[in-house]
Amino acid sequence: MYYVVYDDFLSHADYGRLKHYLSGGAGFPWNFSSRINDNDVDNDDFYFAQTVYTQHHALTRQWNQMIDADPFVPLINAIGFVSMTRIKCNMYMKSSTGEVYHHAKHVDYDNPNKGALFYLTTCDAPTTMADGYEVQAVENRMLFFDAATPHCSSSPTNTANRITINFNYHGYGIKPDYIHQMRSHLPVVSKNLEKLENFG
Repeated sequence: MYYVVYDDFLSHADYGRLKHYLSGGAGFPWNFSSRINDNDVDNDDFYFAQTVYTQHHALTRQWNQMIDADPFVPLINAIGFVSMTRIKCNMYMKSSTGEVYHHAKHVDYDNPNKGALFYLTTCDAPTTMADGYEVQAVENRMLFFDAATPHCSSSPTNTANRITINFNYHGYGIKPDYIHQMRSHLPVVSKNLEKLENFG
């Protein structure tokens, strides 16, 4: 198991454009889902999502827009993927229980794959890793992790929603040249990593 977290992952301007795009300013097409994942059967919380790319096929025209659209280019270019399995945007709504609701643990895919989770909102709804460590939701934060190990998201209490972009891919993680560009940004969490340049 491994994970590493980078804060201030994108420049202030790049982050602002991406947040505007997904927060309603550009009419991003969110889809309603009545269940957060297949293991969540004891809660009535719903969420919104958009899977724009899966298994090497664009599901919607948003994939081409994402690749070409200025807000997404810096984020996609920073991930060193050889092949992309899925890109999914998630918007979890404020918890209906009045307390932070931790969703059921799951794996993204049963086969080995790497994950990257980009946070667009700061809130009290963390991502919980397999060992119980909680990665707090902080805007402009990127989490790289082993997506084949159990983990879970959660629904917030102190904001209207929690927006993330989830990448599943095969490759080497963050691009080495991007690491060199952000040498001042040290990971706030690193586990079982010897060289960040060879992350993943």
